[in-house]
Amino acid sequence: MTSTTSAPNSTAERLRAEHGPALTLGDDCDLPDDLRVEIDHGAHLTIGDRVSIRRGSTIQVNRGATVAIGADVAIGEHTFISAMAGIRIGDGAALSNMCDLHDHNHRPRTLAKVPTSQLVPWASGFEVAPIVIEPGAILSNKVTVTAGIRIGANTLVGANAVVSHSIAPDTVAVGVPATTRRTFDGAPAPREDHRTLTVGFFGTSIMEHLEAHNAQMTTQANLPAIGSKVTVEAWRRRGWVHRLTLSLRAAWPHVALDVRNHGEGGATSRDIAGIVEGDRATTGTDYDLAFLGCGINDVWRRFQNRMSEAVDLDEYTRHIDAMLTRLGGYTRTVIVVSETPFGPVEHERVVAVWGFGGAAGQAGRAGVRLQKHQDPAVGSEEPAPDLDRLELLRGGAGVEGEVVSGAGGAKGAGPVQDGGGDREAVLQQG
Repeated sequence: MTSTTSAPNSTAERLRAEHGPALTLGDDCDLPDDLRVEIDHGAHLTIGDRVSIRRGSTIQVNRGATVAIGADVAIGEHTFISAMAGIRIGDGAALSNMCDLHDHNHRPRTLAKVPTSQLVPWASGFEVAPIVIEPGAILSNKVTVTAGIRIGANTLVGANAVVSHSIAPDTVAVGVPATTRRTFDGAPAPREDHRTLTVGFFGTSIMEHLEAHNAQMTTQANLPAIGSKVTVEAWRRRGWVHRLTLSLRAAWPHVALDVRNHGEGGATSRDIAGIVEGDRATTGTDYDLAFLGCGINDVWRRFQNRMSEAVDLDEYTRHIDAMLTRLGGYTRTVIVVSETPFGPVEHERVVAVWGFGGAAGQAGRAGVRLQKHQDPAVGSEEPAPDLDRLELLRGGAGVEGEVVSGAGGAKGAGPVQDGGGDREAVLQQG
């Protein structure tokens, strides 16, 4: 890594001489004599026109990374900017004194990450993701910005804040971690093109959750009379997927969500595996987040004596492994969720088999940790299940887990673990 040293010419001339084509430097910049710039091989730094940087600051661009500072940006004293992927500071933004921007974080020193127990700080590697400071944003004294963060246009971040989650435009945020205190009508400023997070749901009718719709049923001034009939005008997807989508959009209004619900009523793991494969073949969609829920119909078909449609534990395991492998290749994060137990539950033995008894033994053999999670049973007109047949639930159809898998080439805006196929599972009682 090259670094600047004192030179008789102006700072701009010195930087151009030291870094050549690795540096693009605009006109009329105000740069201190002690500005330290480090640019690795294959990296690039752009500083726009009329940029002002105060004394004691450092800009570090590691191998293959980029730092782009827009026009009319002001950077205060003793600010540190370090990139392993990319940092972009929009036009007219301001970083006050002693701000710190790092687009990378140390990984924990786990045995998997440091199998040789090498005692050097970088042995476990880094998690890396770009930082974007949009035009007109202001960071007050001693603000820290961590990897994968986007701070919106015109946003003001209060002194000493640690920004570990992205902040919407036209917002005042303070604290550790930085949280929104208020929003305002922002002055005109160029707005960045916000990327879209793509979320997929693959499961049964519990994800699909079709509801019949007729406009008259929701028009208070024209409700149908008791005993009258209405026509189903459309089917709408509702349920927990719909509520989760609304909650995400309310919590992060500056993030566009492309939600694709592939839930299908009556689907077994055999059917869902076909849906996952067909979706990839026909759309080629890369997902930032995918929810996978299957297993309940595998078991229920056996209860209903529909043996040709039932799926036993071995086949279920093959399907779930195949789907996780396939989705893991083009999805940043895959979450496996349980599906609600149903059917009239009138005996404690049913609860015992659905509960810790069945899940704990399986989880212990699998070497995963079990967390208590209660989920109330939902009534059904189906006959009560045969208790002898409930043994299949011990194999995994009645538990839920969270699976996080690395995906080469998948898109996303958060910190990326360069972990390849590392996968962690947390089973929860369903």
